[in-house]
Amino acid sequence: MGLLDFFKKKKAIIETTGIDENQQVLNIFKAKLLEKGHQVEWHTQYLALVVNGELELSCLIIENPGNANVMHLMISASHLQYFPNGIIENVAGFGTSPEERFNATLDNYIDSTFDTIIYGLSDTHDPELDFMTSEVLWHPKVGCFIALGQWKEYPPEDSFFNLLKSKIPSQLTSDKINWLKIYIFKKADGEIIGECLFNNIHWQEGFTEISNYAKSWELPGEFHGLKQFIIFRRCDAYDGVND
Repeated sequence: MGLLDFFKKKKAIIETTGIDENQQVLNIFKAKLLEKGHQVEWHTQYLALVVNGELELSCLIIENPGNANVMHLMISASHLQYFPNGIIENVAGFGTSPEERFNATLDNYIDSTFDTIIYGLSDTHDPELDFMTSEVLWHPKVGCFIALGQWKEYPPEDSFFNLLKSKIPSQLTSDKINWLKIYIFKKADGEIIGECLFNNIHWQEGFTEISNYAKSWELPGEFHGLKQFIIFRRCDAYDGVND
């Protein structure tokens, strides 16, 4: 059974057992996306949302017995043409009530990942970030930073991209869309933890580069953390090149 199969809870089960927490999360998720102006429908076969007729969203709540005020949510965003196996993301949110935790977690995902994915589904771009590999032009879509800890000033949101720009071309596949997920956290004792995933696969060279960057952070509080999602979309004018 593949990872995505775990997201595909049949509607018949929900109809028999009543609304579960995963469906509650999706209900709130749907309302938030409708408020942002997206078209959102329920999937006809299993418990998932279909956004703008092309992006499928499903979720799983991960049990977190250690801290009742923290919600851990695994979200899959899949697109039949561009990323059928899903972009899998783990997000967390804090709150003293279930509603607060649901809202905090979903806002985290929407701000850090969802908006960037939607941006990546269009050929709009920032020419200052564009780069060529061989004969192909790529449009980076840099998501906003999600910050943890007490920052005096946030780094520029293209900091991670600029650090890794020379190394990114060797990681790109021939797929229309590639993506990079970065999470880096520096503890008060100087320890660095986190992850750097390229197309859902650990990228050690990228993680080493970002970790070295994080070592330079000054910590006015107990810790610093940054999370970012970046998409690389092949320019539509170059579709078919090197395929």
